[in-house]
Amino acid sequence: MSKEAVLFTLYVIALGLEVLGFYWTIKDIQGAREKLLRYFHRDRYVYPSSAGAAVEALGPTVGTSGSKTLTERVEALEQWRESVPEELDRRDRRMTAHLETRLSGDLDATRRSVETQFRQVNEYLEGGLQSATVSYRGPVALLLGVISGFCASLAGLIS
Repeated sequence: MSKEAVLFTLYVIALGLEVLGFYWTIKDIQGAREKLLRYFHRDRYVYPSSAGAAVEALGPTVGTSGSKTLTERVEALEQWRESVPEELDRRDRRMTAHLETRLSGDLDATRRSVETQFRQVNEYLEGGLQSATVSYRGPVALLLGVISGFCASLAGLIS
């Protein structure tokens, strides 16, 4: 085998490896872009709140029984007016307890949802969705092609 044939073979190998490296690199970039698009369009899981929705009417109860005199009506109205602050305090305590339970459940569900999304973003960015051999095959082929071309050039200079 002549020296020119060996040099030509090394140059062809270098060219093939470099073209293959470019192809794989472009293909890997496109694949990463597609994976990123699939990641952004995936269904997100949102944890439901543990607190149930409770609805309660908070209106005053009014009732009449038979006919009352004006004095009896005024006395009943005064008794009701005296019980209003206590009733409002009781309702305020019940609503506060309900809202605290509801908000703590909502905050916990939001925290878990955000943690899940954060974990998925970390997994994507750390490369957990692709293999290392796929990520580096293009640059490795390029490097081998450059080395082969360098060896061919060096052999041509030496002889």
